Amino acid sequence: MDKWIIQFSISIAELVSNPKEFEGKSIQLTGTCVKINPNIMNRNWIHLQDGSGEGLDLTVTTLENIPLGAVLTLEGLITLNKDFGA
Repeated sequence: MDKWIIQFSISIAELVSNPKEFEGKSIQLTGTCVKINPNIMNRNWIHLQDGSGEGLDLTVTTLENIPLGAVLTLEGLITLNKDFGA
């Protein structure tokens, strides 16, 4: 049986207002890189803002080197309360 992946295009405000609604689901969002914490635990930690809420910031991890100010459209699976083993 084929597994269908449902993808949502949402804002950071939507995600923050009800994160459990999106847990385990594939979503898409677009934001601007406003802060970078490179090479922490072998990952680059990218902070994104999309203007959907004052001061709302979404942090994602990647192995890619993303420049400050870059506008990104990201797709991924929402995982809450992830333990990175720190």
